[in-house]
Amino acid sequence: MIRRLSLYEFLFASCCFLSPPVAFILSAGFLRAFHLIDPLSRDYLFLGLTLSLLWAVFSGHFGLTSVEVLFQPAFGWRNCLKATLWTYMAGFSALFFYRGATYSRLLFGLSAISLYVGMLLLRMLFRHLVRRSGEQQRLRVIIVGTGSFARRISERLSDSEVAPCETVAFVRIPGEPVAGDSEVPTFELDQFLRQNLKHFANEVVIAASPETLPILAYLIQQLKALAVPLRFCLDFGEDVKVRERFFQMGGMQLLDVEIAPSETFSYVVLKRCFDVVFSLLALAVAAIPMILIAIVVKLSSPGPVFFAQDRVGINGKVFRMLKFRTMQVAPASVTDMRWTSAEGDERRTFLGAFLRKSSLDELPQFFNVLRGEMSVVGPRPERPYFAQKFCDEIDAYNCRHHLKSGITGWAQVNGLRGDTDIAKRVEADMYYIENWSLAFDLRIIAMTLISGFFAENAY
Repeated sequence: MIRRLSLYEFLFASCCFLSPPVAFILSAGFLRAFHLIDPLSRDYLFLGLTLSLLWAVFSGHFGLTSVEVLFQPAFGWRNCLKATLWTYMAGFSALFFYRGATYSRLLFGLSAISLYVGMLLLRMLFRHLVRRSGEQQRLRVIIVGTGSFARRISERLSDSEVAPCETVAFVRIPGEPVAGDSEVPTFELDQFLRQNLKHFANEVVIAASPETLPILAYLIQQLKALAVPLRFCLDFGEDVKVRERFFQMGGMQLLDVEIAPSETFSYVVLKRCFDVVFSLLALAVAAIPMILIAIVVKLSSPGPVFFAQDRVGINGKVFRMLKFRTMQVAPASVTDMRWTSAEGDERRTFLGAFLRKSSLDELPQFFNVLRGEMSVVGPRPERPYFAQKFCDEIDAYNCRHHLKSGITGWAQVNGLRGDTDIAKRVEADMYYIENWSLAFDLRIIAMTLISGFFAENAY
């Protein structure tokens, strides 16, 4: 199973990494044939090499070289498009600052289209070859286990399009019930070991359900003498969501079971780059309005221009969030433990009512984004007092702190801001965390710009 997967992975990854230079050469040859570009120079060789290196990074990041997702058409075309766009945007950005040569934009665009179409065709070709290979030779496996989990493993291995398997026998673990009827023969563990039945199978798979975990070491000890590959498939139970594979650190086998993407390359690097660029642009566009707001805030009521308040961010860390001051100056003991829950709140200034309604008081938070304390999009940060209160009342509340807090978020663009149901707000935040992507962030930003101002519950 692993041998076949490794072979497919190597061949497919090799073809994938060779796709950019092939697309670049074919595009250049086509344009030269019609005299649309001059003969290629050494600078174009440098361009092709740069794009190939960028493609190696982004294609690997978006999982294009994985055979496991080869049979997911929607995943394929979307991630091919993402990898192509990121490769050429990064390449174009780098060349924008390089003035040593000029390049044909036509070649740039045509090679990008060729690469994208070529990758889609390559995936179709490999899907056909893998399916044909699996139909001609199905792997024969013995499954150690007779419970419902073992039956599910058998069905999934049989339905696998990458390496379809045929279950030739089940081996009953001592004390384990037999789930359902099956035409596949079932053997006791002692009988299996005594009769040496492994000879008619390619691999042995242990169905490690939660009930069998205490004797897993014993099973491996008993089966390790077999001359066939031995695997085990873990069932962590219904409530455990596994996002990543096992990884080694300090000689230990670790498994990430968090649902948040806060440690992925996309979140740590790409989202951070987007936050910085977007915040700089937002501050540049809003510079004059922010200066005018600051002047009016200072003249309209006594007190500072900015209001800084402790909020709970990623991993429960407390930071000082900035806003334009919209309330009369009051002690922190009052502002930190009182909820703004009515349009007629007497603490608001005349200008503050407008700023809160229009969300313009949030503009200084782009400085928090630049400092790395917040993100443009994410769950809204709460004051420590209320964060602890909601955490005691709602089980999933603390999961909101798996990601950076945001200026806007999925809950806010769906009307869940201000004095609204906290449970529904947490539900919306959890949906965002589980489905996060840069495209999702762009969608939320667009919804904020279109309908986020003067929201019904903003006061």
